[in-house]
Amino acid sequence: MQKSSIDITKQRQLVGNIVIAVLTERISVKKGLLLFPKGVEDPSIHAAWHALCHYEADEDIKAKDIEYNNQQVELLEMIAFTFKDGSPLPQNIIDAYKPYYKEDPISYTDGFKGIIKKLLRF
Repeated sequence: MQKSSIDITKQRQLVGNIVIAVLTERISVKKGLLLFPKGVEDPSIHAAWHALCHYEADEDIKAKDIEYNNQQVELLEMIAFTFKDGSPLPQNIIDAYKPYYKEDPISYTDGFKGIIKKLLRF
């Protein structure tokens, strides 16, 4: 049990660093999404993954609406700073992205086990 909580803490810290790297344009959003840990079951990390996806997907809206852009940046900053010490995200943020969890690719591990899990999804 102790090792599991340490792993989740480290995964959250990694994700926080990824989000910061994206916001500071050191890496692209696509690269950031690919760097997320695979096979995680932490709802906070899943929510962060989807928040980053929305940040990328809403590029046209952000260009037209500076307030919307600022809200997305503030959300990603809050995620990064929350993850800095390994804390989970607030429940309302987790709940906002929960409908999308079933389909996200970070749910699957690499290798044979991940392939089987993907196939069973169908």
